[in-house]
Amino acid sequence: MGVVARPADEVPADDTDAAAATPVPILLDERVDIDAMGGYGFRIQTGDGLTWAEQAAASGPLNEVTRIGQYRFLHPDGTVHLMTYSAGVNGFLPVSDMIPTPHPLEPWHLQQIEFAERQKAEAAAAAEGDDQA
Repeated sequence: MGVVARPADEVPADDTDAAAATPVPILLDERVDIDAMGGYGFRIQTGDGLTWAEQAAASGPLNEVTRIGQYRFLHPDGTVHLMTYSAGVNGFLPVSDMIPTPHPLEPWHLQQIEFAERQKAEAAAAAEGDDQA
């Protein structure tokens, strides 16, 4: 059995998925066509607050395409999500307050690390002394 599309005015009233899918207007859609070296660009903005812009251009002696961009949207709780990035020969490099980072180390963590390093150094020195004896 195949899937058949139907006009929105024929969707049953009890179809909550269809009722929740509200069209979002496109406020801005600017595009720069792909050039001979692989460069391109675009800017998009939607009625629900999403913005996304990206540019790409060939660079370096081998003409590798490097991209830079940024997107922004609102989470359901109203938190702004902003991500800037570059991508090229060094990989994808995102920058955002929304990217998880390691938990900061407490002073006692640092003391434990220093203690372990001293123990390793002492064990290495003792092993070296045993080798010379």
